[in-house]
Amino acid sequence: FRAYGVAVPTPGGVQAADTQVLGEFLKGVIELNEKQRNFRIFGPDETLSNRLNAVFKATNRQFVGEITANDEFLATDGRVMEMLSEHQCEGWLEGYLLTGRHGLFNCYEAFIHIIDSMFNQHAKWLKVSAELPWRKEIASLNYLLASHVWQQAHNGFTHQDPGFLDLVVNKKASIIQVYLPPDANCFLSVWDHCLRSKHYVNVVVAGKYQAHQWRS
Repeated sequence: FRAYGVAVPTPGGVQAADTQVLGEFLKGVIELNEKQRNFRIFGPDETLSNRLNAVFKATNRQFVGEITANDEFLATDGRVMEMLSEHQCEGWLEGYLLTGRHGLFNCYEAFIHIIDSMFNQHAKWLKVSAELPWRKEIASLNYLLASHVWQQAHNGFTHQDPGFLDLVVNKKASIIQVYLPPDANCFLSVWDHCLRSKHYVNVVVAGKYQAHQWRS
């Protein structure tokens, strides 16, 4: 992940968009996964909005309908699964994990509440299955939440709500991790860890706009 880092000559001396930097890292993950093909990015129509643009240099949105000349980043074989239904995306990812694969769910922080009960059930399943010696660990359920509460844009009242973290931290610490990285390089390190981890729910909240960078 260090190959994708932002050069920080002095703390606060440069600016970068954290999720845009992560997009380049995820592009690399997709390229390295070309043979195994067991990694996907899930989410509503927010992959571009959350500044993960770089992934579309390596893949497309999977789409099995008719593709017209005006369609963007659509193909019958893509590693990005987008549908404007948080329930559908959550269900896809949970099934993907339960069948031995791995990925992440990117969403606006305010709208992840739509799958609160689905998260609850998966977290309960993780806790119980961890107590069964014959049950193998699975890849972690990873959430990337951008468009967060601290970025008040023109739609701040409707699009910001940090309450998902309240729900998450009610669960057992043995299966829950929450990360609030302060800059792009910390963000990269966190995601390198999350994508390697097993049997957790990892929730990572980060900004998508230009911001000061602090750590090398």
